[in-house]
Amino acid sequence: MGMRGGGGGAGAYHGLVVGEEENAVRQVPDSVLAIRMIKYVLAYKRRALLMFVTVVATTGLNLIPTLLYGMAIDRYIPSLDAAGLTLIALGYLIVALSTYAAQSTQNYLIEWLFGRMEYDLRDDIFDHIQKLSIGYFADKEPGSIVSRATNDIDKLSELISSGIITAAADLLTIAGIVFIMFSINVNLSLVSFAIIPVMLIWMVVWGKRVRTVYRETRKSIASVSAQMEESVSGIKEIQSFSKEEETKREFRNVNESNRAANTEAGRVMSAFFPTVTFFTSIGQALVLWFGGLAVIEHSVTIGTLFIFMSYITRFFMPIQELSNIWTSIQSAFAAAERVFNIIDTPIDVKDSPESVPIGSIEGEIIYDHMTFGYQSDRPVLRDISLTIEPNTTIAFVGPTGVGKTTMINLLYRFYDPTEGRILIDGKDLKKIQVESLRKQMGIVLQDPFLFSGTIMDNIRYSRPTASDEEVIAVSKAIGAHDFIARLPEGYQTDVKERGGRLSVGQRQLVSLARALLANPRILILDEATSSIDAYTELLIQNAMNNILQGRTAIVIAHRLSTVRNAEKIVVMENGSIIELGKHDELLKKGGLYKTLYEMQFKSEPEKPAAG
Repeated sequence: MGMRGGGGGAGAYHGLVVGEEENAVRQVPDSVLAIRMIKYVLAYKRRALLMFVTVVATTGLNLIPTLLYGMAIDRYIPSLDAAGLTLIALGYLIVALSTYAAQSTQNYLIEWLFGRMEYDLRDDIFDHIQKLSIGYFADKEPGSIVSRATNDIDKLSELISSGIITAAADLLTIAGIVFIMFSINVNLSLVSFAIIPVMLIWMVVWGKRVRTVYRETRKSIASVSAQMEESVSGIKEIQSFSKEEETKREFRNVNESNRAANTEAGRVMSAFFPTVTFFTSIGQALVLWFGGLAVIEHSVTIGTLFIFMSYITRFFMPIQELSNIWTSIQSAFAAAERVFNIIDTPIDVKDSPESVPIGSIEGEIIYDHMTFGYQSDRPVLRDISLTIEPNTTIAFVGPTGVGKTTMINLLYRFYDPTEGRILIDGKDLKKIQVESLRKQMGIVLQDPFLFSGTIMDNIRYSRPTASDEEVIAVSKAIGAHDFIARLPEGYQTDVKERGGRLSVGQRQLVSLARALLANPRILILDEATSSIDAYTELLIQNAMNNILQGRTAIVIAHRLSTVRNAEKIVVMENGSIIELGKHDELLKKGGLYKTLYEMQFKSEPEKPAAG
C-alpha cells in the first residue's frame, strides 16, 4: 500500500492522495484545451467533415417546419386553398424524411468518431505512462493515475460526443433563427433579443463559480478512486492488523468530501437553470406583448406572430441546452487538464538523439565519480567510483537507506546521475539506447510482481519466444519446477492478480525463473531472499553457482550469509563506499562489515557457504 514514513495504519496517507498538481489552479485557457481535444476528432478529417455536414443539414431542416406552418396560416388556410395545404403537408413529409436520414448518419458518425477519440486518448496516455521515469510514480497514487485514464477520459468523450455536437447544433440553430427572424421583421426581432445581453453577462459571471465547483468534484472522485485502490490492494494488511474500522472511516472521509463537492456543484447549478428559464420567460412575454399589439394594429400577420413565438421559444431552448452543456464543459475541462497534465509530463530519462544500440555486452560496469539525489539538494550517493569486472559477482551491503538500491536504479537508468557517469563496457549509459541495454539485464526484487495469468506466461514474460521446454528447464535450474508440478494445473495455474494465489517464496522463485529465462548478461538480485523461507532460500543458494555463472551479478542483501562467496563485497554507509573486499578480508579489517556480521551471527553458528 502507499504508506508514508511515520504513518500509522493502512491508508495513512489521508489527504495526500491528490498531489500538488491536483490542487493547483489551472493556468491553461479553455480554448487551448478545446483545440487539443478537437484535434483528436480532426485526425479523421473525412468523417469529421461529413459529420459537420450532417449537423448543419439536420439543424437547417429542423427550422423549416415552422416556416411551413406560418405560410399555411397566412396564405392557404384563410383562402381555403386545399391544394396549397396539400403541398405544405407533402413538403413537411419530405423535410421529415430528410431529417431522419441526416440525423441517423450524424448519430452513427458521432459514435464512430468519439469512440476513436476515446481509444486514441487512452492509447496516448497509456503510452506516455510507460515512458515516464520511475521518479514520476514515486509520489503518485496509482488510483489517481488510473482515474485520469478512465473517469477523466470518459468525461472528455462525453463532452465532445454529446456536449460539443449538441452545442454546435444549438449555435447553428440560434444563428439560423436570428437570420430568419431579422429577414421577416427587424423591429420584432430587436424586441425578441433585448434580454440576451443581460443573460450572457450573467452566464459568464456565474460560469466562473461553476468551473471552481466542478474542479473540486474531479479532485474528490480521484481521491475516492485512490483510496479504494489502496484499500483493495492492501486488504491482507488491513485485516491482519484489524484496521477495517479505521480504513472505513478514512474511506468515509474521502467519500464524504466527494459527496459534499457534488452537492455544492448541484447547489450552484440549481440556481443556474431556473435563472435561464426566467430569462426565457421574459423574452417570450416581450414577443407576445409587442407582437400581439402589432397584430392588432395590422402591421404584423398572425402567421408571422406564430413564427416569432415558435422561434423565440426555440431560440431560448438552445440557450437552455447550452447552459446544461456548461456543466459538462466545466467538468470536462477540469478533466482535460488532468489528462493532458500526464501526457505533457516531460520524460526525464530517454534516449538522446546520438544514442545507439549497444549490441552484445561483456558486462563491465563502472561508476565514475557518480553523485545522485532524488532531490537535487539532498544527495543519496556521493562521489561513487567503482569498477565491476565482467562475469564476476559483487555484493552491496550496509544499513537500510544507504543507497544500495539506488545504485541499481541508476544502472537500469530509471534515473540519471546528478554528477559523474556510469559506463557499460566503456560506453556512457546516456549514449546507449535504453531498450538495447535492459534486454540484456535481469532483476529480481524483494517484493516480486507477477501479472495476472498462468505461471508459464509469467516466466515467459521476459522472453515471449521461449518454448515450454525452455521455461521448464530454467524452472528446474532454480528449484521451482517441483512446487509448480504439484499445483493442480501445473505451469498453466492462474496466479491471479499480483500472484496472490502463490506464497511469497513461490512468487520469488517464479520471478527468478523469469529473470533467468532472458539469459541476462547482468543479473541483479535486490534482497531477493530476504522475504522467503529458509527452504526456498536454500534452493536458491544451491542453484546460485549455475545462476551466476557466466554473467555479471550484483547482489544486494541484508543477510550476509547470501554474499559470502561474492568475489567483491561493497560496504556502504551514508551514500558512500567505506569498505571493499572479500568476506574474509573484510572480517579481518574489523570495520562496519564485521560489526554487521557479528550482529547477525553472534547468536548462531556460522553455516558453511552454499555450493
